[in-house]
Amino acid sequence: MQITKFITRLLLLLSLFIVGSSQIFADEADELGAKLTVSPEFCITSGEQLTCDLKVLLEWKNQQPRAICILSDYENMAKWCAEDDKANSLSLNVSTTEDIQFVMIDKETHETLAGVKLKVTQTAEPKVRRRFRNPWSLF
Repeated sequence: MQITKFITRLLLLLSLFIVGSSQIFADEADELGAKLTVSPEFCITSGEQLTCDLKVLLEWKNQQPRAICILSDYENMAKWCAEDDKANSLSLNVSTTEDIQFVMIDKETHETLAGVKLKVTQTAEPKVRRRFRNPWSLF
């Protein structure tokens, strides 16, 4: 009984910590006044085609006008920087089998402003049920 109460309290504290920390990150993003979005957010691959080949649109909004750069862990994309603070979108053709992370930074200060992830998901193979006993078994 004591262990159950202890585990319940521990889970409650953990959930409060998670909710509180996500609020802190949201408040930091609001302070910076920057938002980065990717469209589409997901790419679902089929069994025959394992790579995602699609056109991705990155859009951003800043409360303060500033020139920005976009960094990514996508190997075919070099660091891209806007020429001025008027730009608010970037279009890319990607071909990947893994998730891609995009990060928006301030061009002058190199401060991280926002980030977003393109998620790649494979469709699940249908589960084939297998019999473990022989069909001719007498038992």
